[in-house]
Amino acid sequence: MSETSPIHVLAKALHERLSDSVLGFLALLSLFLLIAPGVFEIEGSLEFGLISVEYLIIGLFALEYFASFLIAPDKADFISDRWRLLDALIIVTSLLAFMPYSPDALRNAPAIRLLRLGRLALLGTRSSVALRAGSVADDSTGPATIAELKILSLGASGLKFEAISWEDGLGRIRSAEPDWLFISGVTESRLEPVADALGVPVNALQSLFLSTVPRFGTLERFSTFFVRHPLPMQPGQRLVRTPVLLVGSSDNVVVLSRGESDLEHRVEARLATLDEAMPRMVRATLALVGEIMQAYTDVMSGLEFSLQTIEGNQSQQDDDGFLASTFALRADILKVRSSLKHLRSAIRDIANGKVTIAGAGSQEREPFRFLADDANDLYEEIDDLRESLQGLVDLRLNVSSFQMNRVMRLLALLTALALIPATLGGLLGMNLTDAPWPGTLAQVSFGVAAGMALSLYIFAIKGWMR
Repeated sequence: MSETSPIHVLAKALHERLSDSVLGFLALLSLFLLIAPGVFEIEGSLEFGLISVEYLIIGLFALEYFASFLIAPDKADFISDRWRLLDALIIVTSLLAFMPYSPDALRNAPAIRLLRLGRLALLGTRSSVALRAGSVADDSTGPATIAELKILSLGASGLKFEAISWEDGLGRIRSAEPDWLFISGVTESRLEPVADALGVPVNALQSLFLSTVPRFGTLERFSTFFVRHPLPMQPGQRLVRTPVLLVGSSDNVVVLSRGESDLEHRVEARLATLDEAMPRMVRATLALVGEIMQAYTDVMSGLEFSLQTIEGNQSQQDDDGFLASTFALRADILKVRSSLKHLRSAIRDIANGKVTIAGAGSQEREPFRFLADDANDLYEEIDDLRESLQGLVDLRLNVSSFQMNRVMRLLALLTALALIPATLGGLLGMNLTDAPWPGTLAQVSFGVAAGMALSLYIFAIKGWMR
C-alpha cells in the first residue's frame, strides 16, 4: 500500500490518535467497569450504558490493531509479534463474549475474565511506557524517520546521481567496476544484502551504524567513515540526526544513509567542485565531510537563534518553562559539541597521515587540513555557545535564589515580630484579672505595639527589609 493513499493516511492518523497514553486510559476505565458490578447493583439503563462503553472500548482496541497493521512495513512480523498476538486474542475473545447470542457459559467463563485482566496488564504496560516517555524530555536527537529506499549511482560520469533499482545497486556493489552509490532508507534488514555484496560481516556494518561519534576506520579491504548527519533545524525544533556510513575502496564507494535528507544532492554539487583526477574514495570523503561540516554550521546558526529566543523571552517564562527550554537546548549543544570534537580529531588524523584513505597520498590529504581547521573553529564556537547558555542559566538561578531569599527573609522578619505578642500572651494568659502584677489590656497592647514598632525600626536601619 502506498504511503500517500487515503487508507494509509487515515490508518496513520488513527494510530497516532490511539496512542499508548490513550490506550492506558481505556485500560484504567476497563478496570473500573470490571469491578463496578461487584460493588454496585447495576441494572436497567445503567447496565445497558456500561455494556455500550465496553463495546466502544473493544472497538477502539480493534481499530488501533487494524490501523497499526495497515501501516506496518512488514505485515508478517506484525502478525507474528507476541504482543500483537495477545492483542488479537484479547480482542477476538472479548468480542465473542459480548456477542448478543453468545452462551452465558462463554460470557462468564473464568478464561474470558482472565483475558480481560490480561488486556489490562498488557495495556497497563503500554501506559507505563507512555508515562515514562512523558516524564523525560523529548529526545529528538536520535535517528531521523526511516526514509523510503532509494539507490543513486554516479556511474561513469562521476558527477551526477542517477536512480537505479535495488537489485542493480547490489549487482554494482559486487562488481569491480568503478562506481559511487548512495543508498538511503537502509534498515537493519537491508544491511545484510549490502554486507553480502561488499563481502564483509553484517555485524561489522551494524556495529558501525550503532556508533555514537564520527570515526574513520578500515573494514576488510575498505576504508570506512561514520558520521551522524544533522538535518536542518526549524525555529523551535530539536536537533535531529541520521546515521551515515561511507564504505569504499579507491574506486568503489558506497554511502549508506538511514534517514531521509538532501545530503546526496549537496554531495553531488560539491563533487562538481573537486578534482576529477582524485581517487573516488578521496573525493567521496572530501565531499561528504565538507557537507557534514556545512550542515553543522547551519545547525550552529539554529542553536544560536534558539539561545537568542530564550534570552529574549525569559522574562515571560516561569522557572519551569525556562529550565525546560534551556535543558533541551543544552542537550542539543552537547551532542553537537561531542560530534564536532570527534570529527575534528578524525579529520586531523587523516590530514596528518595517521588514518589512511584508499588511494590518498600526501597531496590528497592537504584539503583535509583546511577541513580540520574549520572543524576546530566550529568546536570553539559551540563551546562559546555552551558557556553563554550556562551563563544565562546561572543568571536566572541567581535571580530566582535572590528572590527566594527575599521571601524567606520577609517570613523570618514576620516570625520575629510575631514572637513579641505571642510571648506576652503566653506569659499573661487568657486575661489580666487577678494577675500578680498591675496592668490593663490597653497597656499591654501599647507595649506590644511599641515593641513591634521598635523592632521594625531596627530591621529597617539594618537594611534587612530591602
